[in-house]
Parts: sequence; structure tokens; C-alpha cells
Amino acid sequence: MTKGKPFDPFEDLKKLAGQMEQDFFELVTGRIHIPAATGAKWKPPLDIYELEDQIVIKLELAGVKRKEIDITQEGNRIRISGKRNTGDREQIHTYHQMEINYGEFERVIIVSDTVRIDEVKASYKDGFLVIRAQKKPAEVLVELNKR
Repeated sequence: MTKGKPFDPFEDLKKLAGQMEQDFFELVTGRIHIPAATGAKWKPPLDIYELEDQIVIKLELAGVKRKEIDITQEGNRIRISGKRNTGDREQIHTYHQMEINYGEFERVIIVSDTVRIDEVKASYKDGFLVIRAQKKPAEVLVELNKR
């Protein structure tokens, strides 16, 4: 993982404003907002769960090439971004249904102090990106809580 851009305290507020704009667009026009058509980033589905000694983040990224995935660490945030290429979409004349997102994607996960953010490992297989972060030992957590 590489260090990314500085922490932006307004990032979540900007995302909320973008979601409100999307919802308003759909309400007023009656059309569904398609991220690829507007240039907006899409959010791949993910699961976050805890094992005895680690936190696991699993993203569904079918059709995304490994080289198109970027994972950065910014403080207590893990940012997963990349791009799913459109492939043969330019040759399609008419869509009858469109549920697969193309273009740029991004997810930002905030991890707690119980995770060793500097010991994160990632693997990619069968369209799933799996990120594993080790938990801190209990004695380290006690010291953190005393501060």
C-alpha cells in the first residue's frame, strides 16, 4: 500500500451532496442515474467482517484487471479505487437493461484503532479483492484506551 493524498474532512459531505444530486435527478427526470454515463464513480459491493485475529474487507470486482486496482492507506482509511473498462460497449446499439457499472470506482473504509493499518495484505482472485488487516494485541489496545 502507498500513502495517498491528505485527509479531507469534507470528503463524506461531498459524497452526500453527490448522492442527493443523483436522487434529485432521478426524481425530477424519472430516469435512472447511470454513473458511467455521467462520469461519476461507482461503488463496488463489499463485505466487511471480523475474524478472531483480523478484519477482512471483501469487494466484488468482476471483470476488473488486477493492474487497474489501486489500494492506498490514508491515516485510518483504506481507499480502494480503479477502473472497469467498457470492453465492447461501443458496439452496442440499444440497451434493454443495464445493471453493470463501468468506468472508475472507489470505496473508502475507515478502520478502527484496533487494526494494524500498516500490516494490511491484499489478494485478488476470481473477481474478488480480499483485504486482511491484523488486529492489535489486547495489551496494545489497553494502552491506547489510557490516553
